[in-house]
Amino acid sequence: MVEKRNTKAFVEKIVPRVFKAALLVTLVYLPVYFLSALVHPLESFFPWYEPLTNIFTIVFTILLVVGVFVSGTIYQYVLGVARTLVLMLFFIYVLNGGIIALAMPIEGATVSIVIDLRVILAMLVLVCLLGIGKNVVHAIDFVSAKVETEEL
Repeated sequence: MVEKRNTKAFVEKIVPRVFKAALLVTLVYLPVYFLSALVHPLESFFPWYEPLTNIFTIVFTILLVVGVFVSGTIYQYVLGVARTLVLMLFFIYVLNGGIIALAMPIEGATVSIVIDLRVILAMLVLVCLLGIGKNVVHAIDFVSAKVETEEL
């Protein structure tokens, strides 16, 4: 009887998390899929983009799903920091440190184009650092709330 009650409580706890994880995976994957479809014609200019995006999507999705399953624990915030670090490293790598250089052959001549995106990259990195700070503050709040309830 006790095992049946524990199983029922476990199922009632895990089913909403499974649905939430499935919804979040769908919401993360769809923009990446459509962005890849839009960038596909430009693949000759950005050959590194598509394989890297697939790897990023897989890692980000795994961290997202595991984060949903461990919600309500301190590991939720640890995985939030890891997810934000992955996002920050993805931006740094894809934008090549802020300088993108392209060589385009046009009618027998090669035209070199250099785009300086360091300011945009700096803004993206700062937003990621804010996300890391937010997760750290939430983790501290979680631990302090846990200590306060144990003291009572």
